[in-house]
Amino acid sequence: MGGIKSKTTHGNGGEWHASMSVALALGLGFFVLTSVAGVLGVGLVVGYRNTSELLTQKAQLIIGTQRQQVERYLMAASDQIDFIAGRIASGEVDPDGSEEFVSLLLGAVSATPQILRIQFIDRRQILTGVERAQDETLPIFLKLGDDVDLRHLIDEAIETGKAHWGKILWREEYGQSVLNYQRPVIQHGKIIGVLSAWVSVVKLSEFLADQEMEFGANVFMLYGRKAVLAHPLMAFGYAGLNRAAPLPQQDRFSDPIVSAMWLPNDRFSVAKYFLTGANTRFVSYADWEYVVFFEELSDYGVQTLTVATYFEAHDIIAEAARLRWAIIFCLVMAVISAGTAALIGQKIAKPVRRLSDSAKRVHDLDISNIAEIEGSFFRELDEAARSYNFMLEGLRWFELYVPKRLVRQLMRHHPGKQINSSHRDVVIMFTDIVEFTTLSEHLTAHQTALFLNDHFAGLADCIQKNRGTIDKFIGDSVMAVWGALEHQDDAADLACNAAIEIAQWVTEYNQIKRVEAGLPYSVRLRIGIHIGRVVVGNIGSEGRLSYTVVGDSVNVAQRLEEAGRVLGDTRADANILVSSSVRSALVKPLDFERIGAHKLRGREELVEIYLLKIN
Repeated sequence: MGGIKSKTTHGNGGEWHASMSVALALGLGFFVLTSVAGVLGVGLVVGYRNTSELLTQKAQLIIGTQRQQVERYLMAASDQIDFIAGRIASGEVDPDGSEEFVSLLLGAVSATPQILRIQFIDRRQILTGVERAQDETLPIFLKLGDDVDLRHLIDEAIETGKAHWGKILWREEYGQSVLNYQRPVIQHGKIIGVLSAWVSVVKLSEFLADQEMEFGANVFMLYGRKAVLAHPLMAFGYAGLNRAAPLPQQDRFSDPIVSAMWLPNDRFSVAKYFLTGANTRFVSYADWEYVVFFEELSDYGVQTLTVATYFEAHDIIAEAARLRWAIIFCLVMAVISAGTAALIGQKIAKPVRRLSDSAKRVHDLDISNIAEIEGSFFRELDEAARSYNFMLEGLRWFELYVPKRLVRQLMRHHPGKQINSSHRDVVIMFTDIVEFTTLSEHLTAHQTALFLNDHFAGLADCIQKNRGTIDKFIGDSVMAVWGALEHQDDAADLACNAAIEIAQWVTEYNQIKRVEAGLPYSVRLRIGIHIGRVVVGNIGSEGRLSYTVVGDSVNVAQRLEEAGRVLGDTRADANILVSSSVRSALVKPLDFERIGAHKLRGREELVEIYLLKIN
């Protein structure tokens, strides 16, 4: 009746009336649109900030991952040199061109494909080394003669007196440039020669090409800001290089994105407004816009190395474009029922709860037991899940290299605080595999790595079950400490119990798994344990610290392990030698055999030594 007419006649004229349905639609529509506009305004600001932070974190994660890959690649070469230098300095091997020394160099080159050549040059300018020739490694013995690079190499290493990455060298015999890591070898306080490794720039470029295939990233490296050190285009060499110009110039490089990296770019780009806080450059080429992420590496030569990767800007800021879909989605939400809104709320809350639960596990450092987060219907949450899963993968790698117990103790006792070094009485243990070099000669590089990984896993389990902390792995040796992270009244007992369990584990390994691993004879260990005062704290340089212990007591523990070559039960699966201070510090007595007072290498005073007997 009256509700469906828009006009009603009264007396001498007509009067217009609005329809109720139209009024409610307009009124509620205006109210809803006003509310949604306010919510969208706030949501747009928050979404912009969240997206900006997410994109920045993604950029940092991408370039951070590439930087870590490159650092591990270069450090593999320097670690080989440091290890060999340590063997020479300790007198374990004589760099006299013997078969044993050459075998050590051959093993290092074989295990590290990026190394083109390892060489030792003594003070008489006699070179003994191993170089990679096609698909084989060959020993080389020669007199330096007129080789200016080699003469400069030994003079520079002797002058600086420390290990360092030298300048880029062009080597005509290889037709390429090499990165040069050199280390003076010190024996009895004197420099007896120089060890150096040449890392192939071509191999480094091949490595970056593999990274490009694996991660879909265009990775390259600069030497300083004016030269290109490595690029997938250089994986098969690069024309026009010589001694005067060992590397291509950045501003004339064949990759147009690389050559334009440092040029000013005033073209408008949405990416510029979302990517903040990262080391970025924006490059325009033809009708395309590219984003270059980079990080600089120091301590790898006279010039700073720059690791960089670039993507099309559209691929990087795709998340930002999705904000408009969030706006449309909110408009749709304004007109659907409350039940649908509740259902959608559940769909939103479920992945957030999963993310929250996983974040709590990250807080507890329970990385290995965290499952990856499934994708979500909502794009932002799906992108957050993928970014979180990528972060989780990085944390799992991080967990492999940093002791979980160390991180937990530091978080518990030093939350958000700077750690000051201090003197503390700790127990130090050193282990070493007897005749590992001879043992490894019967194994391939892959078999050697599998054997060491299995060996370290067994030792780590025994040490960590007894509340010890693994300080570092040194070649085939393990250094562990008790009482460094926290005071332990029974530190000596725990260390000795760990040594006993290690001995039992080695015996079981020899009985069950030795043949399976392809070992020609049984594995035997030397173990040295000492307690004494050391400096505990962060040791290293800015950006690369180790929470470790240093001091004379560390040397005593290592010398005890070395003394196991001739003292104690040298034919046992595990020859465990401890100092008298360890025996005196025990809370519960153990079975020992007195060896007597002996002079350890590098020390004047005698040390009372005991053999820990395995019952």
